[in-house]
Amino acid sequence: MNWLVPLPVLFIIHWLFCGYETYAQSPRTQPLTVAVRLIDAETDTTVARAVVSVIDERTGQSIPTVADSLGFTFSALPGITLSIQASAPTYFVATTRIINLAIAQQVIMKLVRKKPSLLMIKAFAGTIRQPLSPATAVITSQVTGKSERIDLKNGRLAWRFTQPDQVTIQVSSPGYTSVSRQMTIDVPPTGNRYEFDAELEKITFSLTVRAVDAQTNEAVLGGRFALTGAIGTKPVVLLPTPRIGFSRAILPGKGAYQLVSTAAGYEDVTRSVVIDQEKSEVVVRLKAKALPANLIAAKTTVQVKPTMLTTNVASASAVTTKSFGVIERGKSIRLNKIYFDQSSPVLRTESYAELDQLYAVLMQYSSLRIEIRGYTDNQGDFDLNTQLARDRCQAVVDYLSKKGIGRNRLSAVGRGPLDPVAPNNNEENRKKNRRVEFVLL
Repeated sequence: MNWLVPLPVLFIIHWLFCGYETYAQSPRTQPLTVAVRLIDAETDTTVARAVVSVIDERTGQSIPTVADSLGFTFSALPGITLSIQASAPTYFVATTRIINLAIAQQVIMKLVRKKPSLLMIKAFAGTIRQPLSPATAVITSQVTGKSERIDLKNGRLAWRFTQPDQVTIQVSSPGYTSVSRQMTIDVPPTGNRYEFDAELEKITFSLTVRAVDAQTNEAVLGGRFALTGAIGTKPVVLLPTPRIGFSRAILPGKGAYQLVSTAAGYEDVTRSVVIDQEKSEVVVRLKAKALPANLIAAKTTVQVKPTMLTTNVASASAVTTKSFGVIERGKSIRLNKIYFDQSSPVLRTESYAELDQLYAVLMQYSSLRIEIRGYTDNQGDFDLNTQLARDRCQAVVDYLSKKGIGRNRLSAVGRGPLDPVAPNNNEENRKKNRRVEFVLL
């Protein structure tokens, strides 16, 4: 039997088996199209500026994507497992998987927006219910080193942080002292809220005038002083302090002023004064008027001085008193009810009661010698603060001396901002540091 088969017949048989198998497998190996749509989890709107990456988990290879108006598309062979990752600015990264890809499909991924941390800044003066405007905030990042200057509309500012930072904030307003603070800003998924209530203090300019006799250098009491500034501004009258010879006024601002000084028995003096710092002091030397010739011969001066109690007996090392308890040598005792006009050495009448108690002690123990020490806070110029402290102590010495305590038993020392009893970090503590003490010598 002849089993030889003609060649055309063999070709037909091969096509029937092999060709059919290829034809049957081709639909399963065709790539499938997958569309990825990214939407905001809260608003269901399309997320802009997004990035999508697709990884074949078996091979670890990246599958290219094509962006379109609705999102992204890519093609992949059936049967593979895919890892899809989506990200966008201000959103958290989202991931999903397609296990054993079998059909063309659309994948919707919802992205959750990151919530920034908010820094709320409020500038105010006096009361927090009345924001200060205009005001400016300068925010300096310690991470980037960059500074941004922002105007506080209506005295308020809301500043967003999408990344953690350490910042220095300085708030200022024309005519007010600036305030600064350092803050650490965290940005958790839910965001944080930080607040900075910046209380600014009004910058005041003051002038203290001290009048003295040009010949004797003694203080002239009862003088009157007036300041005139720019044309159209009202004159500023300084309040007289007849007991010590100081007068003081709060001025509208820096600049050049004309100071007119008058006092009974003295010639009027007009001089220019330039105010360029918060606290200024001027000494006016007044020249006595010449008396008419017919009054010179008839002039009679009667001066009554209080009896001065002096002693050469050594001071006691300790005494016990009703008003101040035990007074020991070298131990400071605070005078708690001594009051002065603001930024002035002028004693208020409320101070007399406690000073009279000190006077009574000095009268009872005639051998005591004391030193009056004055202190200020650390605000302002050191030298001016020290001078103010000394002048206030001298005012206490003058009061006791006029009542009859010998000046050789009294001394005045201005310590200014030295030896604080509390940190100068708030007004309550600064008030503690503004004090008058006495020490038994």
